[in-house]
Amino acid sequence: MATVAGGQVGGGLNVLPAEGRSAPPQDIVYRSSESNAAIVLASLPRVPRVPRGSNIRAFQDPMTLQQAVPGLRGQPGGAIVALADSLFDIAGPAQELTAELTREWSNQLINQIRAVDPNYRFDSLGFPQTLHGQVNQLNTLRFDQAVAFLRTGNEVRPLQVETLRFVQERVDQAYAEGIKLLRAGRLNIRLSEQEALGNFIDRRVRSDLRRRYHQYGIDAAGKGPVRVNRRENDSSGSELSFRLPDIRVGNIAYDVTLTQKTLRTPQVRGFFDADFRPTHVVIIRLRQIGAESSYIITRPEAKR
Repeated sequence: MATVAGGQVGGGLNVLPAEGRSAPPQDIVYRSSESNAAIVLASLPRVPRVPRGSNIRAFQDPMTLQQAVPGLRGQPGGAIVALADSLFDIAGPAQELTAELTREWSNQLINQIRAVDPNYRFDSLGFPQTLHGQVNQLNTLRFDQAVAFLRTGNEVRPLQVETLRFVQERVDQAYAEGIKLLRAGRLNIRLSEQEALGNFIDRRVRSDLRRRYHQYGIDAAGKGPVRVNRRENDSSGSELSFRLPDIRVGNIAYDVTLTQKTLRTPQVRGFFDADFRPTHVVIIRLRQIGAESSYIITRPEAKR
């Protein structure tokens, strides 16, 4: 176990203040058959909240995107399903977590990892005393578990979920930091403040993710299934072309952006046309926007 600390995006979105986040978004879905690109409300299952005194059932983490985002199931090609804030919370309202619950959850995760990798060893200086430290420990263990599946069985789906969680957190943090730098006049502005902020977020998130993967010995620059900002070829046309997803984990492409993107966006269509044939494109935007921030686009049904 490694000890873990802790496409260029464009304009079209007003820069928001770092403070004053909107209320958590509702589950929403966009259907590509509609004439406009508006995301509409849908009744999608939510991750259950953890009641006080709950038992071990609360600790059953989703291991695939389909489990993490139940609204993905049964959606038509080209649909957009938004990500609820509950996906990024440890277990519903953080104030309901107690030291006893987080300790039990940590032990559960350690046992699950050892069932996959008997040689796994969790190095710790002791159980964290603060809620922040306990949450960080749980996040580290979940990432450990995802990497264990990758190493022992070449199973990438848990890492797809944990990569999404990690990148969303880093996007939110990079936005808050970027706003401060922008206000202090410390970002290099060429075309617009929007572009400068977007480029800063993009670079910071990629750097943080590369560092996280490196800590686990994952090569994100080679030809393996986990790649950060690498060429993905498209040989379907008369000439070879390529796209550069911010991240690829197996058959999932991730794009960090300030703007809303749909199948009408050439970049998104290009991702789906790439030879690795992604089943979904995950659009990750800052949660400070509120509703309609991050979402998943399902593979279009149209033939190549």
